[in-house]
Amino acid sequence: MRNFIKCFSVVITLLLLLLGSLRLHPYYHFAKRQYVMEEMMSIPPHDTLKIAFIGDSWADYHRDYDKDLESRLTQKNRPAQIVSQGNVGAKSKEIYERLFTTTKPLLEWHPDYCVISAGINDAVAKMGKDYYVHHYMLIIRQLLDMGIIPVVLEMPEVNYHAIASRESSTMRIRHILSSLITDSELYGFESYKNALAFAIKEANIQNRVVYISSDSWNSNGFRDERGLYLSDETHLNVRGYESLDSCITIEILKDIRKKQ
Repeated sequence: MRNFIKCFSVVITLLLLLLGSLRLHPYYHFAKRQYVMEEMMSIPPHDTLKIAFIGDSWADYHRDYDKDLESRLTQKNRPAQIVSQGNVGAKSKEIYERLFTTTKPLLEWHPDYCVISAGINDAVAKMGKDYYVHHYMLIIRQLLDMGIIPVVLEMPEVNYHAIASRESSTMRIRHILSSLITDSELYGFESYKNALAFAIKEANIQNRVVYISSDSWNSNGFRDERGLYLSDETHLNVRGYESLDSCITIEILKDIRKKQ
């Protein structure tokens, strides 16, 4: 009996240790990423053009292409430094709230520009244009208050039908109901895009932001013949980020020249 109790205790202890390690792993991974990000931000040379890239999975995946964008933006007498930090699945509200928590160190780095990728997850969840515009404008105003120029990425086209096909039946029904409640498209984003553009113009801040239309870097969406998207038709591949970053470079350098 004693041997059984001892064996049982050892098994329970091992299970608890395993569960504990599984719970700690995401925190360790996040802490490691935070450390790397903060290390990158701590040593910029004088007069460096600093760019932050925040938002959803498009910002998160951009970390693999930060160096490429740096090369594009680096000028003769002025180096550039890019730091991307995004959260997969984040909606506009979460992205705004993170400005005061996990994204705060990045903003306190005082970047000159901050690229914002937000909206795809709002449209997928049928949050409605009012929800999206409200939180996106809060993001813009917070950046402006901190002396950071917002770079607004117009919501790009993704394959909403493909996304829906990967969802469970329960989630699909939930999104259909949300679409009816918020009066938003079931498989689109046009109302979100138009509403944000109108809000920026109505607030008379169009000259204080850099606005990058989706047509300027990709006029055909996920159907683009150049093959800019991954097989999920939702996220960009290498070519996609090259096209996007080329446009970001052109617009930021144009804005810099305009203000000289």
